[in-house]
Amino acid sequence: MSYPRTQAPSGVNSQPWAFVAVQDPATKKFLQEKYHQGFRERLGDVSIEQLPTDTSIGRSMRAAVELAENMHEAPLLLIVCGKRDWPYQTLLENRTGKAPPNYGAIYPCVQNILLACRALGLGASLTTTHRIHEAEIAERFGVPDEYGLVVLIPIGYPKGKFGPITRIPAPKLTHYDHWGNLTPPT
Repeated sequence: MSYPRTQAPSGVNSQPWAFVAVQDPATKKFLQEKYHQGFRERLGDVSIEQLPTDTSIGRSMRAAVELAENMHEAPLLLIVCGKRDWPYQTLLENRTGKAPPNYGAIYPCVQNILLACRALGLGASLTTTHRIHEAEIAERFGVPDEYGLVVLIPIGYPKGKFGPITRIPAPKLTHYDHWGNLTPPT
């Protein structure tokens, strides 16, 4: 069988990513429970009924609560792991404990996954709340110490609205030569 290759860029072509694709229902439930536990530890015991439906933040929070409660129902939960590597700016004498994953390489890889899902009509969401229980999750999946659990992506078929998305136009976010100068040079 031929598998697609990852195409994301990484420094010196290190490709420091690895994936755990979770489809087993009991294992997905374990991940959902850890995610939901972390969600409650950070935000409290938020009930979806408490949240407004008439504001953007209310709708986003309702979606977050629904994801935390129902993540295990997604057909696939993809854990993106990153090889641990000390950033250049961390001096040798400050390198204690485990190095962090190489986020600079992992996030372009994750973005490629999200874009590919969108192109295929699949819903996917970059989540990180699972990291609150990273050690327990890594142990359950046998992830070696030289990798960190960077992102958990539930992937499935969207329900409800799944049309074009809106983003702030680039000219409103681009500063020329100095912060605050939104006028491009002529």
